[in-house]
Amino acid sequence: MSFIAVQTDAVASVGSGSAIRHRDLFVATGIPQGIRMDIKINGPWRRREIDQYLQDVRIPVRIACIGGDGFPRVVSVWFRYADGAFYCASHKDSSLVRLLRDYGRVGFEVSTNEPPYYGVRGQGVAELSGEGGAETLRQLIENYLGRSNEGLAEWLLSRSHDEVLIRIEVCRFFSWDYRKRMQAIA
Repeated sequence: MSFIAVQTDAVASVGSGSAIRHRDLFVATGIPQGIRMDIKINGPWRRREIDQYLQDVRIPVRIACIGGDGFPRVVSVWFRYADGAFYCASHKDSSLVRLLRDYGRVGFEVSTNEPPYYGVRGQGVAELSGEGGAETLRQLIENYLGRSNEGLAEWLLSRSHDEVLIRIEVCRFFSWDYRKRMQAIA
C-alpha cells in the first residue's frame, strides 16, 4: 500500500487507501475507504481518563515520524487535545511539516519526565492545513507560556502567517501509570 501527500484541489484515491481532504492538502492514510478508525485502548486508563489527562497536562507531545532514510525522528511540540485528536502548529518549513507531508502515520507520547512515571502513547494519522495554524499557535502560546516569556511569544507570533495546523487523528492509545508501584518502593 502506498502513502503519499498530494497538494491538489480534488480528492484522490491512493491504491486501496483513501486520501483525507483537509482544505488545501490531502494526506493519504492507507486506511481503506469506508473504514472508520475506532480508537483502540490498552493500559490501565479508560478513555475518559485519557481524555482528561491530555486536556489538563502542559507537557509537549513527542511525535515520532519516519524520515526519508527510513529512520524514525522524534519531535516535541505543544498541543491541544480535543475529540480524539491532537492539534499542533509548526512553521511551514519545519522538519516536522516536511516529514508529515511525506508520511502522515505517526507515533506519539505524552508523559512525565520525573518519577513516578505515567502517561499516554499511541498512534495516529496526521493531517496538515495551511488554514488554522496561526490561531492554533495563539492558543498554544496562551496554554504553555501565558505571560511567562513574552519575548518568545512575540517572536513566534511574528511568524504566525507561516504556521501550519497539524491535526493528529488518534487510532490507538496505550496508557501506563506507575505511581502506586513506585510509591510502594520509596
